[in-house]
Order: sequence, then structure tokens, then C-alpha cells
Amino acid sequence: MLLLDPSWFDSLGPVCSPSESTGPRSPDEQRMLRRKISNRESARRCRVRKRRRFEELRTESDQLMSLNRDLANRAGSMSHRCLLFRHENRRLRLESASLGRRLSELRQLILLRRVLTAARGGLIHEQALASLMT
Repeated sequence: MLLLDPSWFDSLGPVCSPSESTGPRSPDEQRMLRRKISNRESARRCRVRKRRRFEELRTESDQLMSLNRDLANRAGSMSHRCLLFRHENRRLRLESASLGRRLSELRQLILLRRVLTAARGGLIHEQALASLMT
């Protein structure tokens, strides 16, 4: 599709018919000529406004597309970081559970040593034995 720059039409200048080149003869022709000139000038101003608005919209569109790319990049980065945090949280939960089990085992071992030490000395405490059963 061939696109023409609207300013190209402005560079052509006014187009005159053969009757206009000789000059208007009647007041009606003068009025029509003034009206034609006024309409052309109004159309030219309209094209200028339209062109200006188009450029404003193009600039705004470029800015919005750039902002959209930036936001998409940030969202991707945040999504990746979220995934990393989820993996780290899962690892920490597993480590916490493992350490909790190990702590429980060590407490039972300490209690068993106390009971065995007390048993060697003939001092078995019922309370210590009861805690081993739970």
C-alpha cells in the first residue's frame, strides 16, 4: 500500500480554474471564491491538526509500548525470584524437619544416658523412665 505524506498536497499551492485566473466578475463569484479559499485554508488547518494529533498519538504509543516491555521484563524477573524463594523455602522446611527429628533423637539419647548412669549407681528414677516411654 502506497502512503503519501499529506504535506505533499500543501506544497502544490492553490489550484485555480481558468475562470479564476481572469478574476471574478460578479459579487456571487467573489463570494464563492472567498468561500473556496476559506474552505481550503480550513481544510489545511484541519490536516495540520490531524497530523499533529497523529504524531502525539504515535509518541504516546511508543512510550506505552516501551513501558509495557519494561513491566513485562519486571514481571518475568519477579516471577523468577518468586520461584527461587519457593525452592529455598521448601529446602528450609525440609532442613527444619530434619533438624527437629535429629534434636528429638539427641534428647532421647541424653535422657537414656542419664538413666543408664543413674542405673549404674543404683538410682533409677521413675520419672526418667516414664519420659523415655513417651
